[in-house]
Amino acid sequence: MSKFSDEFRAGYALLADYLIPAYNGKPAASAVGVHLAMLDEVMRIRPDLEAGFRRAVEACSGKAVSDALNALARSDAAAFGALTTVTTGGYMMTDEARAAVGYPGQDAAPFDAHAVPEYVTNGMLDRVIQRGPIFRDTKGLKT
Repeated sequence: MSKFSDEFRAGYALLADYLIPAYNGKPAASAVGVHLAMLDEVMRIRPDLEAGFRRAVEACSGKAVSDALNALARSDAAAFGALTTVTTGGYMMTDEARAAVGYPGQDAAPFDAHAVPEYVTNGMLDRVIQRGPIFRDTKGLKT
């Protein structure tokens, strides 16, 4: 059983589409399902956002979206932050959104702990090494 009702999800979809509308061939937030299974996945990953997220959606319910979001941003920054984090995070977790913006997702870069990095051998650090250490005592400085 889902912790979000269909009515709640529909209200969230309106807000999400205002935050991330369809534009220039890129899908709107609800088109990639941020209000459906992706919402449950974001809440599984970030349960700390649920209270603020719920507060945001409920505060905007039944109001003109633009006015409601602007009022929320002024009156409850934490709830607005939770709403925008859940929306953008859920959006970028979908294959459709990542493909639309040209982001392949995280990639594990190979790393050899025993290899000497190129910047050590190509001369980039020579000036710094020749200059030597620089120390400035900041205890007496006033801000």
